[in-house]
Amino acid sequence: MAERKVVGRKLAIVLGVVSIILAVGLVIALVAYLPASAQVSTLNAQIAGKDQTIAALNLQITSLRNTITSLNANLANANASTAQVTTLQAEIADLYSVLYLNATGILVSAQGFNQEPNTNVTIWDGSQPLQYAGYVTVQLQSSSNLTYAEVLYNSFGVAYDNVVTLGNGTASFPVLPSNAVIVIGNNDNVTATGTVTALYHY
Repeated sequence: MAERKVVGRKLAIVLGVVSIILAVGLVIALVAYLPASAQVSTLNAQIAGKDQTIAALNLQITSLRNTITSLNANLANANASTAQVTTLQAEIADLYSVLYLNATGILVSAQGFNQEPNTNVTIWDGSQPLQYAGYVTVQLQSSSNLTYAEVLYNSFGVAYDNVVTLGNGTASFPVLPSNAVIVIGNNDNVTATGTVTALYHY
């Protein structure tokens, strides 16, 4: 009987010690778990907040991309408009040049001739029309003082025919838009040689 009591007491002590150890372990586990659980909740909240921030930033990126696309389209339109403006400005400059007779076209350039006495030759046949009102200059370098230049055309009810004896020199002839013809001739009794240049000023 006394032995049973001793064994019972030992068993009770062992069970008590085990219970205390378990209780201490449980307390330690709770002490360790509760802050970790709170930390996990905090981290989850931070993750949720960051997910919302990422979603907002993705929306902002989409909006900015749309803005960039729109700006690129506007830039392309502006570039097209700039090119159109440049073209129109060039056309305006050309028209001003015509308005003030600042444009010049070469009809005949230093063409040599050998003109028999009392004959003439067409140096510009009018197959390419003069499109604007202006004037034609004919410059002659001739061995004869009786070499002449003549301009003829019919335009807007005007029949124009003018002869200027030059020899060596330059004569100017007013022209309307027309198929003007330019002739040089020799009224001398000897052959005339030289060069002729005709310019169209418009």
